[in-house]
Amino acid sequence: MLVKRRVSSRALFVSVALLMLTLLPLTPSTALAARDSSNPHDFFGIVGQDPWYQYNADPANFPNGINQTFDENFVSGIATLGAGWVRIEFHAEYDEPSGPGRIDYSKFDWFINTLAPKYHIKVLAVLGTGILGDLDPKYQFQHINDKPDASGNNYYSQAFVQRTKEIVDHYGDNVAAYEILNEPNANVLLDQETSGRQQAVNPIVYGKMMTDIYRMNKAAHPNVQFVAGSLLHEKDTSKGGALGWMTSVYQSPAVQAYVKETGHTPDDAIAIHPYYLDPQDVLAETLAVHNLQKAQHDNGSVWITEIGMAATPPDWSDYGIMDPTASEVEQANFLQQVYTLLQAQAPWVDRVFWFKYEDFGNGNWANWGLVRLRESDFVYGPEATPWPRKEAYAVYQSLANPGALPTARVAQPGDVGPRVLYFQETGHVLRDPFLKYWQDHGGLAQFGYPVTEVFYVQGRAVQYFERARFEYWPEYTGTPYEVQLGLLGRYVTKGRSFATQPPPARSEPNRTYFPQTGQFIANGFKDYWEKHGGLAIYGYPISPEIQEVNPADGKTYTVQYFERARFEYHPEHKGTPFEVELGLLGNQVIAGNGWYR
Repeated sequence: MLVKRRVSSRALFVSVALLMLTLLPLTPSTALAARDSSNPHDFFGIVGQDPWYQYNADPANFPNGINQTFDENFVSGIATLGAGWVRIEFHAEYDEPSGPGRIDYSKFDWFINTLAPKYHIKVLAVLGTGILGDLDPKYQFQHINDKPDASGNNYYSQAFVQRTKEIVDHYGDNVAAYEILNEPNANVLLDQETSGRQQAVNPIVYGKMMTDIYRMNKAAHPNVQFVAGSLLHEKDTSKGGALGWMTSVYQSPAVQAYVKETGHTPDDAIAIHPYYLDPQDVLAETLAVHNLQKAQHDNGSVWITEIGMAATPPDWSDYGIMDPTASEVEQANFLQQVYTLLQAQAPWVDRVFWFKYEDFGNGNWANWGLVRLRESDFVYGPEATPWPRKEAYAVYQSLANPGALPTARVAQPGDVGPRVLYFQETGHVLRDPFLKYWQDHGGLAQFGYPVTEVFYVQGRAVQYFERARFEYWPEYTGTPYEVQLGLLGRYVTKGRSFATQPPPARSEPNRTYFPQTGQFIANGFKDYWEKHGGLAIYGYPISPEIQEVNPADGKTYTVQYFERARFEYHPEHKGTPFEVELGLLGNQVIAGNGWYR
């Protein structure tokens, strides 16, 4: 988990990486742990909240148990995003005054043994500082650097190895991989507990731990992968930074003896956390680590188990569309570049975990997620409903699971009939209650084809059509307002101002004046408005009749904006039912950003 840390300059790390690139060959080895080509999601990982935190989080519905509603929504959301892996962390119980604490497996079993397999998600579990309790001072993490004995062990490291074996034996293959410590080369907790005197785990101790863990577990669990490091490239560049620290681990007596005995190192991969680098430098960093592996007879791959960039979403708008902030655009561009670059040019990188799925809340480091969860602030909400999604969410999904995008064509469902229509023209399905509203209010001529599937914005079901957005309002079930058109007219005219008109001095039969907005409707637009549903369907006029270039065909038409639509006068269809049409606002909106929230 990312926490606030000292950060050295990007230039210092890049200089170290470039130095390593000059010392080692730039050609990748052919002895790589192959990506699972049968699973297109295997490259894509995500960091998510640990199930441990959901124990008794909803005492009304799950007293003294895991909030299963939260975790089910959480994991299904990750699967819909397209991630094939989720990274979580184990925690011991911290309420025992003596001893190393215990792992309460009831807080993890359902998530790992049932939920993740249900959604075809593999689990990467971090075995970090939390797997040993810390009420007993003997098990504070700083003791990992106590002087080792002749074998390279100390009391803390021996307890850590034994706890690891306990966890691995408990879960077998249901945990696909374990990451041994988080950022051991630059650990925040170690820095805090030693008042800044130590930041890195002793490489001799770490090498012995890694060797013992691999030796004790790999033969019994050959399908489980053991990942070393999660190196943070930021500190002490005078000694080679993270690469220098990892070199010392490779050269530790325990690792050297294991390599001499077996011909390979005691790990299946090395993990890194390449924060605060541009995508090309991330690529260079992974290559530097990979070449270091080759130089040390390590045939494993490289895993990026954290990479991310914070982004703050905008405030909610009444029209339900939130234009992306500058930081959202930056985050989305960075994510796209990192994943596409590494997938195409770094075969030594097996998988990349974005940090993280959800924002923490409004505290420090609040905005690293791809989504926020509804009703979450400093404490998570009870249901893990994603809202809002950030721009980077759609980018990640477009790379990892493009078929789940609302705009993606779907196959014809098996229940097509009077109440379920499928439109081959756009590849989308229309069902009740939206189908009934569509049919009752003009159908294809009025709204056009559906151009998305149903998805949810702020917990509300919506579906886009060529000329409108339908919204489902269950609180008005059984009334004419159960389905409403979204405020697309308001949205596409935001930032524009229109001259208002004074009320008429006398009644004019061809005009209707609306003091609410200071606008008239007249003639053909008035007739169309009244015949096709009026105020309940389109809302008030918010502009006068104006001449405007139509973005769909580049021609100039007379148009008038309403809260939920744009009326267009098409003289080429004079005398037909298509003389006045609704503008293609649905197409116009989904061609931009901010609608998929």
